[in-house]
Amino acid sequence: MDLVSKLFGARKGVAQPDQPVSVESLADGALDTLGSIFRVMGDSAFPLEKDGDPAVFPSVCAEFARHIENGAAVPSFDIPQSENGARQWDRVRRFFADRRHAEKSFVTERLQDYRGVVDELVSGLRDIGERDQLTETSIRKNLNAIEEAVETGALPTIKAAFTTTVSNINETFARQKEQYELQLQELNERMSSLRQDLVAAREEMKRDSLTDAYNRGAFDSAIAQSVNMHFIMQQPVTLVMVDLDNFKLVNDTYGHSAGDEVLRAIGDCLARSFIRKSDFVARYGGDEFAVILTDTPARHCDSLIQRFLEYSRKIEIPSAPAAGLVACSAGYTEIADGDTVAALIKRADEALYKAKHLGRDRAVFLPPPGPA
Repeated sequence: MDLVSKLFGARKGVAQPDQPVSVESLADGALDTLGSIFRVMGDSAFPLEKDGDPAVFPSVCAEFARHIENGAAVPSFDIPQSENGARQWDRVRRFFADRRHAEKSFVTERLQDYRGVVDELVSGLRDIGERDQLTETSIRKNLNAIEEAVETGALPTIKAAFTTTVSNINETFARQKEQYELQLQELNERMSSLRQDLVAAREEMKRDSLTDAYNRGAFDSAIAQSVNMHFIMQQPVTLVMVDLDNFKLVNDTYGHSAGDEVLRAIGDCLARSFIRKSDFVARYGGDEFAVILTDTPARHCDSLIQRFLEYSRKIEIPSAPAAGLVACSAGYTEIADGDTVAALIKRADEALYKAKHLGRDRAVFLPPPGPA
């Protein structure tokens, strides 16, 4: 196989690899390849703020791809349809170069932001260690003063030493608390933009083709990020596990096509129930779904879950007209300090199993374990 065939592959009406390649076929292969490059650039683009609607840039790239392949118009850039097959290659090159420069700047800025946050976090931990040492030294000094006072045996001296020590310790801890709160506030402000980046990154994750919810791989990444964000910022996270009741009966009675309709309808109910941009709905596997609610304590979730359950009870499937066909059980829990991903999922699953055991078609909350 010659170099051209390796690059572009065999084409209909083109000479076989062991025969000379015409200039025309070589040009066609190059145009097809360049058009494909532009389409891939659109589908895999970084989410730049200037793009606005995430669907716009892929559409513009598709316009340029058609212009490259057959001279079609590019309405987004006021490039008209070519009458003689000529392409405006200078505009094509400029569009590609401008985008690559913008994406390079985007990546560079984000890397600097992440490095800055890591540096600040490490520096903050070091400062905390140093302050703890100073606090320990101050307390030890005051305790030594009490010991010296006790040795004198004079009650007024002992009382004065105790009073001074309590006052000094209170002041020390008050200053330390104020410094901690200030440092946490600064870190939260720095992390706010990065949290938005995480939301944008989630939008690029792969979705389940049947339900349009995120798939299991996207969920695994998102739940790990949520646990990490809780560790860094102490933000609340609630995990909801949802399972369809008697789903096997639907498949056995009405067929798998009806089962697919039910799953699509459940995905739609979840999307209508958890509507914030940061809410993360995923198909966990089979007839089980998962919802990650960041910045949301469990006490704020009950009404949202009940709304979803109510939506699911009203689902009607044309191919399976039985009344009361669909019902769901849900279990949810809130993240606790020290939780791992596995521990958080296990607790939500336990809540789900309890909902099933209590009769299905309901939600059960399992609180995180208390302090040891």
